[in-house]
Amino acid sequence: MNYSLGNMLGGGMIGGLDPSAKAYIDAVVAAGGTVSGTQREAINTFVKTGKSDSWYSSLKRMYLPIWGVAAPNAIDMIGLTSGTFMGTVTHSSGYVQSNGTTGFFRTSTTFPDQGLTVSDGSLFILNYTANTTNPAISIGAGNVNTSYILKNLTTVFARWCTSGSAVAGTVARTGIFSFSRKSGVRTLSRRATSGRSVLETLTNSDAGTLAVSPVFALANNATDTAASFSPASYDNAQTGAYGFGLGMTNAQDTAFTLALKTLWETCTGLTLP
Repeated sequence: MNYSLGNMLGGGMIGGLDPSAKAYIDAVVAAGGTVSGTQREAINTFVKTGKSDSWYSSLKRMYLPIWGVAAPNAIDMIGLTSGTFMGTVTHSSGYVQSNGTTGFFRTSTTFPDQGLTVSDGSLFILNYTANTTNPAISIGAGNVNTSYILKNLTTVFARWCTSGSAVAGTVARTGIFSFSRKSGVRTLSRRATSGRSVLETLTNSDAGTLAVSPVFALANNATDTAASFSPASYDNAQTGAYGFGLGMTNAQDTAFTLALKTLWETCTGLTLP
């Protein structure tokens, strides 16, 4: 049953939907996606929980590429703008996957455009499977002034506004990886089915300059130049969500990544590793 038919039953009213959740669902349907009742309620719960727990306003771009079709997969849940899939990207039920050589996602915006700064920002990625490309940058922008989440074949790294001083952890390359820069603290965490763990936390002074090039997912935009497009370090993991925003506290990130896990699992029927 698609979203439109499901809500015509019983009088055509859409009771209890948060306006932000409804707007995203409407956009997905208009772009050719099908949203079940279960998925509708999961999206609504995610948005309402985020607003009540005070982490939703930190999100500036969030993509949920689970719909099996490029157009709805490209829609940002927060602002309803659309990015563009480039090269060869497979759109499956529950995730997208780059071919590892040409496929990536180009967002429609930059970190500075969304109010992120050298001292305040976050990145996240949900990987259902591990990458086999090496190195693989899940989301990021910048060359010298680099902001990204990167994986090799044993370790996950994150950097913010500089090519040095990474936070890192040697772990399985699946799960939800989240990075925040806030109040002088940089924290990289991983959430798996077994729970959330902080991989590394460092406190240091701000350094570097925030890249002004458009942000990519499934690869890195390896330039600091505005409006420049230079994909590199493709990530061929099966990926179910990604995005960025303002920095989150440890408590906010804990709540957000749990809500994201629940959203993705409920909408896809898959289980986070």
